[in-house]
Amino acid sequence: MTTAPATALSPARAAGFALAYALLTVVGRLTAIEGQVLSLIWPGSGVAILWLLAESSRHVARVLLPLMAIHGVLVVVTGVSPVLGFFGALSVTVQTAVIGLLLRRWCPEMLGAGGTASIRSPRTLTMAGAAVAVGCLAGALIGTAGVWADAADATAMTAVAWFARHVVGVLTIGAVGHLAWEWHTQDIPPRTHEGRRVELAVLWIVSVGTTVAVFLQPHPVTFMLIGFAVWSAARFRTFPAALHCLALGTIALALSLTGHGPFDAIVDPVAEVLISQLFVVGVLLTGLAVGALGDRVDVLFAAATRAREEAAEQAELLAEMTESMGEGLVVLDPDGRVERSNGASRRLAHRVSPGATDADAVADLVELLLRPDAAEASAARAELGVGDVVIPLRSGEEIVLAVSRAALSRGAGRAGVLLVLREVTEHRSGLRPLAGFASTAAHDLRGPLSAIRSWLSLAVDDLEPDSDAMMPLRRAERSAEQMADLIGDLLEHALAEAGDLRATDVRLAGPDGVLAQTAGLLGPDDVLEVDADLPAVHADPVAVRQLFGNLIGNAVKYAVPGEPAAITVRAQRHGARVVVEIEDRGVGVEEEERSLIFQRFHRSGSVRAHFRGTGMGLTICQTIVHRHGGTIECLAGPGGRGSVFRFDLPAAG
Repeated sequence: MTTAPATALSPARAAGFALAYALLTVVGRLTAIEGQVLSLIWPGSGVAILWLLAESSRHVARVLLPLMAIHGVLVVVTGVSPVLGFFGALSVTVQTAVIGLLLRRWCPEMLGAGGTASIRSPRTLTMAGAAVAVGCLAGALIGTAGVWADAADATAMTAVAWFARHVVGVLTIGAVGHLAWEWHTQDIPPRTHEGRRVELAVLWIVSVGTTVAVFLQPHPVTFMLIGFAVWSAARFRTFPAALHCLALGTIALALSLTGHGPFDAIVDPVAEVLISQLFVVGVLLTGLAVGALGDRVDVLFAAATRAREEAAEQAELLAEMTESMGEGLVVLDPDGRVERSNGASRRLAHRVSPGATDADAVADLVELLLRPDAAEASAARAELGVGDVVIPLRSGEEIVLAVSRAALSRGAGRAGVLLVLREVTEHRSGLRPLAGFASTAAHDLRGPLSAIRSWLSLAVDDLEPDSDAMMPLRRAERSAEQMADLIGDLLEHALAEAGDLRATDVRLAGPDGVLAQTAGLLGPDDVLEVDADLPAVHADPVAVRQLFGNLIGNAVKYAVPGEPAAITVRAQRHGARVVVEIEDRGVGVEEEERSLIFQRFHRSGSVRAHFRGTGMGLTICQTIVHRHGGTIECLAGPGGRGSVFRFDLPAAG
């Protein structure tokens, strides 16, 4: 809870509050009816609350003690007995202390309670009214006890009258004074549709004239004045509206006290004044309530306006960003029509349909992307990746576009589509000869290497076990095996990099899934945990088997020596992609090595010393994932043990 400022009220301002309370105490005493001790109104209650709120919460005694003294002395001087004067002073002091305490607890946003606002919100108005009611009730009980102790007749009407006059004093002088305090110290924004000064002048003239006319005749038509309270609060800020309502109420109360108006027909003067004060409170609270609601509407309207402006700025920024992108973006509505496109996509479209309008060119391009010729599909050409589309041009040339799509959620369960287009013509055209050369070279090396391994094996078999030539031949034989492994990996990499990709829906889990086919890589004690509901992927089944086989095989190969391998496979669908995680409890990868292990032939020193390998397995995995439009990364395992390989593939369906 926000606390009130610790700065004490200056002596000059404290003296000003004390003088104001003294003057209003005298005014209140002038309303005492002949033959009765109690005053009919008590406007000083509002000044007491303002005085307390203006003082620091750590120096409330500087307000309560002078308040009690001023009240007690003045009422005794003006004819009240010392006993009743003491109880009256105690009543006002306790009432002010309770209201101040509750306001600081319930309304910390108010001026004097720790904040900077006044009663211009429905919540603050409600909580402040509740605090006033509780405090005035406590004061009324003490005051009624004083009347009884003074040997006067104390009835329920005495308590009601005491309660009413202080509530009216706090709600009129206190509320309007607090709004004036805020008006003087804060920058109050104007109403969204605030009236002009001419309208305000007309309002004052008409409402004051009507109030005087209503209270100069005996008929009960005072309800007409409520409309002026609504008018002022709806069209002007809360403080001017409250001031206007207070003026109307003061005129009505003054005319009632001088024997005019509909309330003069009430025989009991106390009841007459109570009804008059109830009318004053009704008019003021109507103005405050409408003003608070108007302020709340203005706040919401201002927030909505700022939100619209920010949204417009963000939309403009997003439009500038998309227009400056090198990749083409096309948004399709749920019916497949082009809804939006950026400059890059329009430039691509005009290469395909030169001379056409932007809309027609983009529509033609989308038609070719969504319904490509089977002869130009990625499955028919080895250098193309999953999602690549070959677009023939009128000049006889062709361009290759890597196309990815993502669903855009819309209302009512309908979804649009975002197409991202990236031209990869030069990149794809350079892959085929390079990959073909690597594949041919690796294949041609297998023949001579097989012959070398065979002759080495025959030579080893012909030698005596203790021959001096045995160790060099064994070393040559192991080197030949390593060379064979390397050539095998090179062939696999060539296949992964430029082999035909025929994407279909591939199941990962289940007895026929890809992971079930990797069971042969596990040892008798190794454990492979696979979620039964893994989503299927749309990829080349041979490449996917190679991808999972390499990662599962690595997890088994690099298990902690002496411990069985423990592998967990998880996958979740995110939009148009399936994110897969393969977690193991093996030797792990050092943090500085995680960004290097996907490079060709890279093997860390610790792994090279204890495990055989060529350093091509993870490179093959990365190539397969990249050709399917995804990424792969190595993360630390839970608790820093083992590794987690995370990658994504196109989702099935």
